[in-house]
Amino acid sequence: MFMSNSDEPLSPAEEKLLSYFDGRLTPAEAAAFEQETPGARESLEEQQQLRGILAKHSAAPALPYAEFFNRKVLREIEPAPAPAPTVETRKAPGLISLWKLVFAGAFCLLAAFGIYHAFILPQPGAKVATAPYFAEVLSVKSDDSALKPRLVHEDGLTVVMIDGLDPMDEDFIF
Repeated sequence: MFMSNSDEPLSPAEEKLLSYFDGRLTPAEAAAFEQETPGARESLEEQQQLRGILAKHSAAPALPYAEFFNRKVLREIEPAPAPAPTVETRKAPGLISLWKLVFAGAFCLLAAFGIYHAFILPQPGAKVATAPYFAEVLSVKSDDSALKPRLVHEDGLTVVMIDGLDPMDEDFIF
């Protein structure tokens, strides 16, 4: 029996030889292998005789605590179990979530509305105190002799009137 103790992968010929000795080839493949390889049938018979002799004359010793050792060996050769399906957990909300933004916006609107009503909006029936209007006309002179500016004072207002201006076109007026 051919065995490879190296870490290198087996060649196709070595794999076929091992499959022949293990009996994993179909009868047609085994017959083709025997025709290709001289002495393959004799080697197979010798290997089977050796297996029979070893099985007959070398009984396995009885181990104390066999169950313990069998479990250890099985644990070593068993494939790793597939990871259990994970239960999808809810992700903890981040620092800023949509609901936090909505509540913060509503609070800001409520605070702005309260401040406006408390400090800016005049109370009904309250007298609104306005500062007196103050303006001073410094000069009403013009370099154009056709224009005649004049000041009109009525009801606490001062209006500058300019006589002699041409009327505006209809296209210019918005």
